[in-house]
Amino acid sequence: MSPMNNRLLVPRKVPGLLDLVPGAAAAYSLRSLSNSYADPVVTVRRSSDDAEEDFTAAEVDDGTLAAFCGAGDGFVKQWWDQSGNARHASQSTSGAQPQIVDAGVVILKEGKPAIEFDGVDDRLAGSPIGINALTRKLSVACLKAGMHVQVRSVGNGNNLELQETNISFFTAGSAYNSGSFAAEDTMLLTAAINSPTTFESFINGAASQSETGIGPTDDAFASNINIGFRETDAGTAQQKAAGSVAELVFWGTLESLNLRAAEGNIAWSYSV
Repeated sequence: MSPMNNRLLVPRKVPGLLDLVPGAAAAYSLRSLSNSYADPVVTVRRSSDDAEEDFTAAEVDDGTLAAFCGAGDGFVKQWWDQSGNARHASQSTSGAQPQIVDAGVVILKEGKPAIEFDGVDDRLAGSPIGINALTRKLSVACLKAGMHVQVRSVGNGNNLELQETNISFFTAGSAYNSGSFAAEDTMLLTAAINSPTTFESFINGAASQSETGIGPTDDAFASNINIGFRETDAGTAQQKAAGSVAELVFWGTLESLNLRAAEGNIAWSYSV
């Protein structure tokens, strides 16, 4: 047997989602999405005294977050954007903050931490993506259960929505929908690509709907990312679905092949 020449063998890190598929416009998760990300993933308010604290992905998992909340509940004030673009999704109104800790226990869906929305008034809003919808793709992958996520344009332009029972793209008064799925308490990997001429949707990695010959009616997804609700053109929150979400990532230039790679990473991480 030949000697190892005293070489030190260092285990290689498993690449994170954004290491494999970089360039996200906004990225929300309760796990670290890249090996270089060391900032918090959530800011949580505890019910006992309304104290707030930031937590990393490791602290969500290792009991630090649960210890902070004690025997009480924990609510998400801010879901940090891991893309580096600072499009954090936040909610300053205490009564509208979704829940992450229930009676001292971190909420789990499919065995992994998740943020739970009550379907009454819970919601988070992130900064506008500002993608030029006339020239660029908007791709999104979201692991959720019974949840509503919306990215929309100002006025009567484009709305891309990952709803509780389907995926929809609204443009010029027309709606294009994916196949439907049950609004149940099972995490689903839903994804979509909206390009200047095509809308495609995917459910758990399988193609669901493809529409060609359609296109957006204005130039940018310039309004907020809405998590947990749908916003009307008048700014009214509606369709506030009760459900959970663990991860939500947007890209501005992603092609189908790379979105499939992103789905594979999410499916592997969450055993979908």
